[in-house]
Amino acid sequence: MSDAPPHGVPLETAATALPDFLGGQKLENGIGLCLSGGGFRAMLFHLGAFVRMNELGLLAKLDRVASVSGGSIAAGALAVAWNQLTFDQTGVATNLIERVADPILNLSRKYVDVPAIALGLLPFVHASKVAALAYDHWLFRGKTLRYLPQTPRFSFTATSLQSGVLWRFARDYAADWRVGMWRNPDLRIASVVAASAAFPPYLSPAYIDVPPGAVKPEKGADLHREPYTRRLCLTDGGVYDNLGLEPIWKRYKTILVSDGGAITPPAIAPRTNWLSLAVRASSIALQQGVNMRRRVLFGLERTGERRIAYWGIGEPVGSYGVGDELGFTAEKTKRAAEIPTRLTRYPLDTRVNIVRAGYAHADAALRASRIPLPNASKPDFSGLPMIR
Repeated sequence: MSDAPPHGVPLETAATALPDFLGGQKLENGIGLCLSGGGFRAMLFHLGAFVRMNELGLLAKLDRVASVSGGSIAAGALAVAWNQLTFDQTGVATNLIERVADPILNLSRKYVDVPAIALGLLPFVHASKVAALAYDHWLFRGKTLRYLPQTPRFSFTATSLQSGVLWRFARDYAADWRVGMWRNPDLRIASVVAASAAFPPYLSPAYIDVPPGAVKPEKGADLHREPYTRRLCLTDGGVYDNLGLEPIWKRYKTILVSDGGAITPPAIAPRTNWLSLAVRASSIALQQGVNMRRRVLFGLERTGERRIAYWGIGEPVGSYGVGDELGFTAEKTKRAAEIPTRLTRYPLDTRVNIVRAGYAHADAALRASRIPLPNASKPDFSGLPMIR
């Protein structure tokens, strides 16, 4: 398919004039939000974006939220709070800080990864289960997928080490297209989030046991048999798709992407031991996957097949071409992007900077996009929660 609409076809109608590039068969005039991986760095970056989206009235208009890894922690906090959010006549949740931001910030002050990894060295203890206990204690309080709202739909993804594709977990189903469909899984949200954020190799794998006969075959399910249907062996969703696009981009015409993922830095003299080489090669491969998906996204925007707003922690606010009303400099963005991917308590000034980065980048990207903004509020860091 050409990168441009046919001659004489308006950009706005190109999506109906051309075959859908991604093969989407059920394109809806809805809004999907994709939340990337990146540990607590991504979680805090997405929180800043939530606040700005809420001020603009976009949060209330979401039809689906898809997430991976650290983005799933932020998505989980938003999901369990959703039914308690109070939206005013302009579509702004007046209690977002209390219901969503404060619990996320509380978790961001905890040390999760090192204790989970250390305890995971014990016999019959899995680091991912220890992490799940922490998420359950600080965020989810025993709630299961059945507690999630009907709208927007929340989809948490993890990579199957067995089938090599994604397991998607939502309110009324879990599915791997090669294995089958599990209807109405009564799984704890914490377990699903821990699987989605099971960073390899230290917090991975995560295991989920399936009741006998729960997974039903679907068309194309070439792996619908035991042990695939009885025990799931999962790792971080970002291994397969670190932008969380898979549940969204084939279905919705408007896509918001919040990318707080790590950027692979250059290395003048890479270490040559086997472990360092394996880690470096894996990072490059994952970065290439993200880069390719970004190119597809921007191509979909250019052809008019989708309306895209993408904001990423790897580029300065000035790169969106709409100015920098908040004065969030390229150096501040660089500092936020260079924070390592961890599930740990970052210094106070680092946490403040990452949340502001998410807010500033979301603001600039949304103003630069073709997406209508319900509220024309000016950006102001004073609307962010107090971080301590």
